[in-house]
Amino acid sequence: MKTWKKIILILAPLAGVVAAPLVLRDSGSEGAAEAELRLDVITPHTETLRREFGEAFAEWWKQKTGQSVYVNYLVPGGTSECVRVISNGFEAARERGEAGCGIDVFFGGGAFDFARQAKLDRFQKLRIFETHPEMFGEGGIPATLGGETFYDPDHEWIGCVLSSFGICYNTDLLKDRGLSPPVSWDDLGDPGYVRGIALADTTKSSSVTKSFEMLVQQKIQQELAGADTKEDRAVVIARGWERSLNLIQRIGANARYFTDSSAKIPRDVAQGNAVAGMCIDFYGRTTSETLKKEDGSSRLQYIMPPGGSSISVDPVAVLAGAPHGDLAQAFVEFILSREGQMLWTAAPGSTPGPRYRALRRLPIRPDLYEGETLAAMIDGAAMPFEQARKFSYDRELTGHLFSPLKAIIRAMCIDSHDEMKEAWDALIEAGFPTEAQARFYDVSAVAYEKAGGQIKSTLKKSKVDSVKLMNELGSFFRANYREARRLAEEGR
Repeated sequence: MKTWKKIILILAPLAGVVAAPLVLRDSGSEGAAEAELRLDVITPHTETLRREFGEAFAEWWKQKTGQSVYVNYLVPGGTSECVRVISNGFEAARERGEAGCGIDVFFGGGAFDFARQAKLDRFQKLRIFETHPEMFGEGGIPATLGGETFYDPDHEWIGCVLSSFGICYNTDLLKDRGLSPPVSWDDLGDPGYVRGIALADTTKSSSVTKSFEMLVQQKIQQELAGADTKEDRAVVIARGWERSLNLIQRIGANARYFTDSSAKIPRDVAQGNAVAGMCIDFYGRTTSETLKKEDGSSRLQYIMPPGGSSISVDPVAVLAGAPHGDLAQAFVEFILSREGQMLWTAAPGSTPGPRYRALRRLPIRPDLYEGETLAAMIDGAAMPFEQARKFSYDRELTGHLFSPLKAIIRAMCIDSHDEMKEAWDALIEAGFPTEAQARFYDVSAVAYEKAGGQIKSTLKKSKVDSVKLMNELGSFFRANYREARRLAEEGR
C-alpha cells in the first residue's frame, strides 16, 4: 500500500501538467462547438493577438475550402511554460508508446527555445518551403541575418515576425527635464536621466539581459572597428567589455528601480513613473498604441538605437504527431501569407489588416517593405532589414557570457544600488573628479577573462558557491561606491 501511495504522489503532479492543455483553453470559445474542424495551438501570445490570428485564419480557411475551423489556443503562460507542457506531453506519449503531444502548433517565443525543441525531434518539417519556394529565394526571407537565425536549417521551424530591443521614453517627462529624445544606449547614461530610468532585474528577465547583451556587443564591436590593426584583439575586446560595463553602471545609477518583469517597463514609463527604459520593441510599440490621441500623437515613444540591436524572430512550428497535421501546415502558410503578415503591422480596419487593434509588430517578409504594403505599415519607417545590416551579432564575443552578465549586473547595479546611487549623486554634484570617477568605474573583479572563466564556472557549481561569489562581488562594488562617494565629496 505504501508503494502505491508513493507512485500516486509521484505521478499526480505529472498528470496535472500533462492535462494542462486540456484545461488551459483560450477563454473565448464562441463557435468552437459549431466548427467542423479544430486546431490546437499552444502560445505565449497575448489575447489581442490570438483573437486577430484565430478569426483571420478561420475566414481565410473558409474562403479556400468552404469548411469552418476553430483555433483553440492553449495558454499555460510564457514560453517556458509552453515548452514545459510540450515536453511533458511528449514524455507521457512516449510512455504510452504513442507519438506526439496532442497539440498541433507551437506559435510564438524565441528562436533559442524552438531550436532546442527541434533538436529533440519534436517538430515536423514545414511544407511551406516546398509550396512557396519563392518566399525564400533572392529577396525573400533570409536563412540568417545579422548573426541571427531566421529559420531552421532543416525547415522544422520558421520565424513569422521580427523582434528587436530598444528604448521607450515619455515625451512629457523629457520636456520637463529639458532632454532631447534618446537615440542611443549611451544617452541613458546621461546624468540628466538620474532617478528616471526603468530597468528590470536581469536574473528575472532574460529579454532585458538580451538587451544589455546588445549594448555590450555594440561597444565591443565599436572598439574592434576603431582599434589599431597592430593591437592585440583580446586586449581590444577586453577594453570594449570594460567600457560597456561602465555604461551599464551609468544607466544603473540613473535607474529609479529594477522591476521583476520587462513588460512593466513601458507601462511605468507611460504612467510617468520613469522617463525612459529598455524594452522589447513590441512592448514599447503596443503600449504607445494604447495611448494614441485623436491627432495620432502618444506620450510614449519607442526607438531602436541604430546599430544597437540585432533583429531576431518569433517562430512558429508544427509539432510532431500533430492530430491535425494538414490544417497545422496551412496555419503556418497563412501566417506567412500576405494577409497573415499584414495583421502584424497594418492599422485596424484596413484590408488586409487587423480587425480590432494594431499589433505594432514588423513582418518577416522583406518583399512587403515596398509599395502599397509598406505604405500600409504603421511602423514601416523602422525598415528592420536595413537596421539588421548595421548590426551583426557575433556569438563568439558574448554568447558564452549570457549567464555571467546576468549575475554581474545583479551584483554591480542591483544588490549595491543604494551605494551606487549615493556615489553617482556625489559624482554629479562634484563635477566628476578624476580619482572618484576612476574608483566608481573599477570593474576589475568582473573583467572579460574572469567573466568567461572563474565567474562562469563558479555559477555552474553548487548554489552555495554561487551565493558566495555573489556576496563577494556585491561587497567589492559596495566598497568601491562608498569610496567613490567619499572621494567625490572631497573633490578628488
